Amino acid sequence: MKRILVTGANRGLGLEFSRQALARGDRVFAAARKPSKGHDLESLQNEHAEQLSILPLDVRDEEQIGAAVSEVGKQVEGLDLLINNAGVYPRGESFGNLNEATMLDTLHTNTVAPILMAQAFADLLSKGDEPKLVNISSLMGSIARTMGGSYSYRASKAGLNMYSKVLSSDLRPMGITVVVIHPGWVKTDMGGRGASLSLEQSISEMFKVIDEIGMADTGRYLQWDGAELPW
Repeated sequence: MKRILVTGANRGLGLEFSRQALARGDRVFAAARKPSKGHDLESLQNEHAEQLSILPLDVRDEEQIGAAVSEVGKQVEGLDLLINNAGVYPRGESFGNLNEATMLDTLHTNTVAPILMAQAFADLLSKGDEPKLVNISSLMGSIARTMGGSYSYRASKAGLNMYSKVLSSDLRPMGITVVVIHPGWVKTDMGGRGASLSLEQSISEMFKVIDEIGMADTGRYLQWDGAELPW
């Protein structure tokens, strides 16, 4: 049994991470900005009352992050896996209609917040069993493969990749493995119906990768099936 915290857990990838972790018998902390709107998450709690704790958490709010750390610490002695999944994707963004507020909010949510989460939960992770920190990135964060458009999202994920690479060095002495993973083009509200991967396939394959990685892999940039991606 692993002790797992997932952010953005009331829908999409985060909800499926929580669902599959519970099915495996893991102890899950499902964090969401507005958990009351996640009816599927509430159903999971009804089915797995002893395994699942739902945490109200806006990852942009440092006070809420601190409260989440305190709550998790009351229930478990350590954390084995933190999955920073919460994120935003501003649609319709292109050169000529860029907006400062949108760009800064995207960077705050997708880039800064996961690293502040890592900083806040590092102590609990250090007490975990072969602890791992997984930041959900995107192929769109690869500078080597970049294209036009989606300025904020691309920059936010490229920034997350850099932060994660730095973090992998700083958390190495604590025995915490850090990786960034691209989940693939997934059929979610963000990915759309035309995406090539189902939620179930993406998450199950990512769990296989997460289960197999260790300190020898810290600092890597992977995709959902474990293949290496270019920075």
